[in-house]
Amino acid sequence: MPSPQTPVTPTLAKQHHDVIIIGGGVFGLSIARATLAAGLSTMLIDKGEIGQGASYGLLGALLPHMSERWNEKKQFQFNALKKLSEVKVQLEEETGMSIGYDRCGRVVPLATANLRERHEIRSKEAETLWNGPETGYFHRVYEPSDLNGWLNTDLCPEGYAFDNFSARANPRAYCAAAKASVEKRAGTLLECTEVVDIKDNGNGAEVTLKSGETLSGGIVVLAAGYRSFPMLERLTGLEALGKGIKGQALIAKVGQADGLPILYDRKIYVVPHDGGVCAIGSTTEEEWDDENSTDERCDDIWAHANTLCPMLKDAQILQRWAGIRPKATKRDPMVGFLPNSKSVFVATGGFKIGFGLAYDIAQVSVERIAGLETTIQLPASFEMAHHLDGKDW
Repeated sequence: MPSPQTPVTPTLAKQHHDVIIIGGGVFGLSIARATLAAGLSTMLIDKGEIGQGASYGLLGALLPHMSERWNEKKQFQFNALKKLSEVKVQLEEETGMSIGYDRCGRVVPLATANLRERHEIRSKEAETLWNGPETGYFHRVYEPSDLNGWLNTDLCPEGYAFDNFSARANPRAYCAAAKASVEKRAGTLLECTEVVDIKDNGNGAEVTLKSGETLSGGIVVLAAGYRSFPMLERLTGLEALGKGIKGQALIAKVGQADGLPILYDRKIYVVPHDGGVCAIGSTTEEEWDDENSTDERCDDIWAHANTLCPMLKDAQILQRWAGIRPKATKRDPMVGFLPNSKSVFVATGGFKIGFGLAYDIAQVSVERIAGLETTIQLPASFEMAHHLDGKDW
């Protein structure tokens, strides 16, 4: 059953917050933690429960881009992923909650000689681009092995590629810990509260709730996932800035030992998590009717996963999940103030890499929102102006 709407008391409605964040997924939660740490009073609003939208998925694969055709976007993601072991320690020490993080690595079966050759090239590139001698991270090609029953050797006659940089985290545990952190830092949370309008007043902004009430803030951050796009289109007068992509996944009780790597065969992921469970996913559906339903596509990825990973045989499926991920038309995340605005900031569109980027996106956001010294350079393709083609709104 849906949770009841958080009541907006007369006192709360009259309060002015430095920052109002719309959207309580991993981007919104991360930005809230950062703004609160910077001393800014912060309110976080979500249409549903905090951390239970697209960020409430099951997979949790934190995978770097391949090392070929390196660019600033791949470098940004690499730097962000590299920090996550530190983020884990900070978040878990602050809240006392595990986020299920482990740099477990990733295995890709090599079915053809051509695919092996491509990965051997990537191996050489990774040594330089991942700064292997200093970081210890590598991408290597190995001869066929079943990895103690974890990998189907019939799928890898040319061996397999393994990188030790890929990691995983439990998405739900990560969001739960981030929510606890926001609460501990005295952030204000409004759950099951829908925002229907944003108004830029020039030197401040206000949001209108579905109930008709208004809340005022110095800066409004739009981080509502795929629901951000229609809001942005209304604000800017532009069309087709992005859409929602449905993904389906499932989780099963397998009983595997600790320390196994993620399996990825260019179609699906098998992600081993703590407690002997595995997450399997995911689909990419551009057309969908019911965002929460699972169907035969979920059955297909389960069947495919059983072929990839023999250890899944006879495993018990614990849960199936479906959700809508935000994908900007220009593919990359949208980050930054709307052009010529000092009061409306956007941070959305993480699509499949949101968890890996969230901490650094939050750092970029708080530096701009609070006028702090720039420590992280945002890729040009992430900038809000890029997504708007430089047009005023």
